[in-house]
Amino acid sequence: MQLFTKEKKNIEINVAPLIDIVFLLLIFFMLASEFTDFKTIDMVSPNQKNTETNKSDLPIIIELSENGIININSKEVKLNELSEIINEKLNNKKDNKVVVSTPTETKVNVLIKVVDTIRKLGIENIALITKEKI
Repeated sequence: MQLFTKEKKNIEINVAPLIDIVFLLLIFFMLASEFTDFKTIDMVSPNQKNTETNKSDLPIIIELSENGIININSKEVKLNELSEIINEKLNNKKDNKVVVSTPTETKVNVLIKVVDTIRKLGIENIALITKEKI
């Protein structure tokens, strides 16, 4: 004999509010996140096939210091004068080659400005050399 009987009810969980919350969180994080388009720099390393080098085949070597000082042939150059000096040095060359030599501690924004200046001159053959501090 059963004194107390429980009625079994079918319990249904309503998932509609859960789905609404998930979509609201998804929209919030999509709007709050930052989508940046990083531009890449294509750099070509110089070919080492030619063992014979002429004076005219040697590339221009641009040296950057840790402080952002630009040197060409051991002469200090300002960033706004860089394009004029490179144009003078590459005026009569048929194959334009530029090597940017920099220590690993150089600020990246200075390096990018130098490479952009070289690129604006139409030079596509750019090599990058990094030196580690000893």
